[in-house]
Amino acid sequence: MLGKLLKHEFRATGRTMLPIYGAVLVLAVLANVSIRMLSGNVGPLLSIFFGLIVAAFGICVVAAGVMTIVLMVKRFYTNYLKDEGYLMHTLPVSVHGLVWSKMIVSIVWFAATFAVIGLVLLLTALIQTDTSLAQFFAGFPSWAELRAMLAREGVPMSDLWLIALELLIAAIVSGLYTCLHFYAAMSLGHMFAKDKILLSIVFFVGISFVLSFATTGYGTGRLVRLEHVGSTLDTAHQTLRFVQAILGEGLLLELVQSAVLYVATVLSLKRGLNLA
Repeated sequence: MLGKLLKHEFRATGRTMLPIYGAVLVLAVLANVSIRMLSGNVGPLLSIFFGLIVAAFGICVVAAGVMTIVLMVKRFYTNYLKDEGYLMHTLPVSVHGLVWSKMIVSIVWFAATFAVIGLVLLLTALIQTDTSLAQFFAGFPSWAELRAMLAREGVPMSDLWLIALELLIAAIVSGLYTCLHFYAAMSLGHMFAKDKILLSIVFFVGISFVLSFATTGYGTGRLVRLEHVGSTLDTAHQTLRFVQAILGEGLLLELVQSAVLYVATVLSLKRGLNLA
């Protein structure tokens, strides 16, 4: 059943996200042409026209990121907390399955949006600087050069892979955390009979404050130790291990916070949801 929910959700959200990606790509092409035209001799009217295209491209890039989050929130709200909730909560699937179907689809669209925006901005920068992809990648060390450089510093390749894995997991957890922050606030707000939207906002602000306070308190407690350890680092290997430790601690903290938000979301949907 989870597979069917994912298939339906990708189809529904794809009708919004794919045209947005198409608009970003089209405007990227037009913006690159406009920038080239603006660097030449064009009249004032054409300058305004090309300038508006470049501005529209910038707005579209920002809008693509914002719309990904807005759509994620809207789908959860419409499907589970509005009238559709009566149907969705009668499906032969657990509340966990309902929540995970939204989170999985949201993470995929987060990644796709990041990839599209990153690719478009990279290609725009390369085009405007007359740099080819081959020239761009030539500025990075080859695989053999990287291994040799790490060997000279006494750093095992496994440490580098571990950092890359931590960064990947951190990106996924950060996406889940973002989803659950909204989901928990909306689910808690809809446990009440009146002012559900207002209460959802209140819960969102309250959750933000509590989690920020916890993060700040934890970070302050670790700062003295990290400064002491950081001042004793002598080798690249020790520095890399230090970075791994920082990433690991941050990832663990976000996992704990995400777990708390997940439990709050599931319990609210399962036991206290008020669709009246």
